[in-house]
Amino acid sequence: MLTKVRGIVAAVGEETATLRVEPFELEVLIPEHTRRAIQAKIGEPMELHTLFYIEGGTMGARMIPRLIGFLTPIDREFFEIFCSVDGVGVKKALRAMVRPVRELARMIQDQDVKLLATFPGIGEATAERIVAKLRRKVGKYALIVGQEGPTGSGPAPGVNGAPENAEADVIRDTFAALLSVGHTEAQARQAIDRVLSGKKKFKSVADMIEAIYQQSR
Repeated sequence: MLTKVRGIVAAVGEETATLRVEPFELEVLIPEHTRRAIQAKIGEPMELHTLFYIEGGTMGARMIPRLIGFLTPIDREFFEIFCSVDGVGVKKALRAMVRPVRELARMIQDQDVKLLATFPGIGEATAERIVAKLRRKVGKYALIVGQEGPTGSGPAPGVNGAPENAEADVIRDTFAALLSVGHTEAQARQAIDRVLSGKKKFKSVADMIEAIYQQSR
């Protein structure tokens, strides 16, 4: 499995980037948002976080190996979730990702079907399916604070709040999710403390992430 490639940007097309990784050149499929971010970086070093998949049909059709590249691991992770929606798929997801992941996640979290339906390849019916399937899964992406962040996943030291608000593993996993999208440990603790200061009970990470998102708007 190829999870990361580093090389010199040799060319950027409408849907692909070519990286010179001596003695090879690799063609990598990229989302529109990534294309815009790297199109002026011809000749510069670049690192892309990649997914490998086989493109092709059934019944003996030609099978073509492809790499898909993203600016960050969190973009790659969101893409995999996005592709899980019926009727989306790799090519449609790449075309639809015209905005940063944080913005896409917020649209889904806010159930903004009308805006999602305007993205390339995403009509109203597909937008409704995206919201229905992903609204409870994209909360942490809506809270992204930077391109990349710490990836620690240990317990949340110093998290306050009454034990009856949430189980310890829900708090711990929420803390890890916030770190993964760029929050510092202090920011993560503060966000969790704020939602635990009320009387609402949190049975899952998704519940707590949604509450944190609502407070951050």
